[in-house]
Amino acid sequence: MNNLSAKENSATSENNSSSFIEAKNLLEYMWEQRCYFHSHPELGLKEFETCNRIEQELKALGLSPYRVGQTNVIAEIDSGRPGKTLFLRADIDALPVQEANNVPYKSQNPGIMHACGHDGHAAYLLGTAKLLLSHKADFFGKVILCFQAAEEIGKGARQIIEAGVLDKVDRTFGIHFQAGMEVGKIGVKTGADMASCDRIKIKIHGKAAHITRPQDGVDSVFIASLIVAKLHTVVSRVISPVEGAILGIGSIHSGTTYNIIAGEAEIEGTIRTFSADSWKKLAEKVEKIAKNTAEEFGGRAEVEIEDICDPCTNPKETAEEVVESAKKITAPENVITDLEKRFGSDNFADYSRKAPGTYVHVGSSDNEKNNWPHHNEHFDLAKESLAYAAALALQYSLDYLNKSL
Repeated sequence: MNNLSAKENSATSENNSSSFIEAKNLLEYMWEQRCYFHSHPELGLKEFETCNRIEQELKALGLSPYRVGQTNVIAEIDSGRPGKTLFLRADIDALPVQEANNVPYKSQNPGIMHACGHDGHAAYLLGTAKLLLSHKADFFGKVILCFQAAEEIGKGARQIIEAGVLDKVDRTFGIHFQAGMEVGKIGVKTGADMASCDRIKIKIHGKAAHITRPQDGVDSVFIASLIVAKLHTVVSRVISPVEGAILGIGSIHSGTTYNIIAGEAEIEGTIRTFSADSWKKLAEKVEKIAKNTAEEFGGRAEVEIEDICDPCTNPKETAEEVVESAKKITAPENVITDLEKRFGSDNFADYSRKAPGTYVHVGSSDNEKNNWPHHNEHFDLAKESLAYAAALALQYSLDYLNKSL
């Protein structure tokens, strides 16, 4: 008996829940959808064919999907009975990665790959739509299905919020497949789960001159180097080690050839924190260091800090709700609540501005394969992980919408 079979037996016999069995019966359908999305990946805000496929599947179920912006797809399943509204989100965009896997569903779009599992997110939510429709008589209120564009570039979520989709939502729920976590395991962390994300862009304006006459120029490469070195000391001096934060620099671009003092330079990086207070401290330091350093050596710095997404934090109440549902579709010991917080980000967090919710990690690795990290050219999903995701989404939907009724 393999590990998956053991988990299935535990989930079905100990918990007496049909959700996993129902989801497993849809596994071939979900896998077919996942393979299509994987072989036809599209970058953020360009997910046109992906959306066409999603809409085609939703319409075949009798639903009436609509777009927010050009590539966010929304659909509603209304029980016809008054109750609460639950928002289920799946992100659908791919990454600029050249796939190295040799699989039948390999990416057909050169230089683009689903290297983070968003193909599986779209597929499991389509399966969940089928399951919820079969249970339409078993819950109150409404479920909103959200297929969100452009998570990888920090877009999509705020388009959906601004369009008013969450104005009357009571709960939000999102799943992300987790590399390195075994199939059958589900991670739900109370409190800070993932960090906020801000993009830093610093433009340094100096003065070009011949490399042999530094007195005639203002060296933007030198200024940029000093700024980067100073920024790398900031976190350890102003942020508590217990709180934790990252101020990282990813790129420096400057100069045209070896014998010219560069007149312009550009630095790009990121701030990752778990609190507004830490973010404020770091943002202020970035601006002060950049501007003062440039001015000290005769240059000028422009600083832009783009707010991409909030920290992802699960309230105690909503996390406990999901934990109880998870224990119905997998063995209780497979529900992990002591996850370490991480500096990765996801703009699912922005939905919390409108309604409380929970971000859940569903294991997608097995002992033999599919253990490559996210954003790697070999990343893949274990097929059975789709069944656990759909079963959890179904179970939580039924549990929450029928709560206190």
